[in-house]
Amino acid sequence: MRAMIFDRYGEPAVMRLGKAPVPEPQDGEVLIRVGYAGVNPADSKLRAGLSTLDVAFPFVPGMDAAGVVERTGANVTQFRRGDRVITWGLPHGKVWGTYAEFVCGSVRNISPVPMSLNFAQVAAVPIAALTAFQALFHAEKGGMIPGQKVLINGASGGVGSFAVQFAKSGGLLVAATCGTANVDYDRSLGADHVIDYKTKDVLRAVRDWSAEGVDVALDTVGPATLPEVLDMLRPGGRLVNILTVTADGDVECDRKEAERRGFRKIVTNINFERARESMREITHLIDSGLVHVPPIDLVPLEDAARAHEMIETGHVRGKLVLKVAELSLSR
Repeated sequence: MRAMIFDRYGEPAVMRLGKAPVPEPQDGEVLIRVGYAGVNPADSKLRAGLSTLDVAFPFVPGMDAAGVVERTGANVTQFRRGDRVITWGLPHGKVWGTYAEFVCGSVRNISPVPMSLNFAQVAAVPIAALTAFQALFHAEKGGMIPGQKVLINGASGGVGSFAVQFAKSGGLLVAATCGTANVDYDRSLGADHVIDYKTKDVLRAVRDWSAEGVDVALDTVGPATLPEVLDMLRPGGRLVNILTVTADGDVECDRKEAERRGFRKIVTNINFERARESMREITHLIDSGLVHVPPIDLVPLEDAARAHEMIETGHVRGKLVLKVAELSLSR
């Protein structure tokens, strides 16, 4: 099969299009023929050697994809050949990712596609949507309830675009930061208050909107872009940080400072044990029309290095998706 492979850590150019053996589904696994694969900041971190995950070279990156079931391993009864599915997970060790024509996944990390979407749109959903949804609503993270106020920093990226919409669908009041070019876009997502960080003082703009501060600040960009974020929180508020490509800062130092001031700083990752449950809720929101997939920039599989260069700028609107193969939605 065709796959984007790298055999050492480094810049995006270390990835190359090559041939790899089709994986064989094991007990409880499904082999998926990939149509489209999502591109996520975590892919870039893994390729650059900045991730905590260990891999065995040669390696294929990629955390999520949309495709059809090719065949199933033993003890799989939920899926059958031809089913249209999405998959997500952490590639590690000798377990390859989704930048390939085929990928194996555990049934725990596979779900039917939202019926209202095409394959390219589906591939934009799993990692970004799961990250945003769990960061906002899981009790150990944002734990937000209707009527509360949230600041979403970086509201025009993949995670941010979903976060604004999930927040509004959950009855939250939303302030969103973005650059000048994305102000109208973030308004179209439903944000109550859009702050152009290039022309406004973000702290003052947040306090003008909510004098007491916000209940949760969800930072999808990195601490360096929001140095006064703790001053934007109300007493007892929570700062939820999503790990980024290059701008995570000193996580432990920042956590201690937050605690000293009476806040909680939470560095979030997807809870994969609860991901299928979360995906069911996300799929319902999408198919009911309450949440829309953000704009997609399609890139051919062989240009994955260019996609990584783009995502490392931190200024991609919506989602980057790799086109691996043309798949039909018909059964």
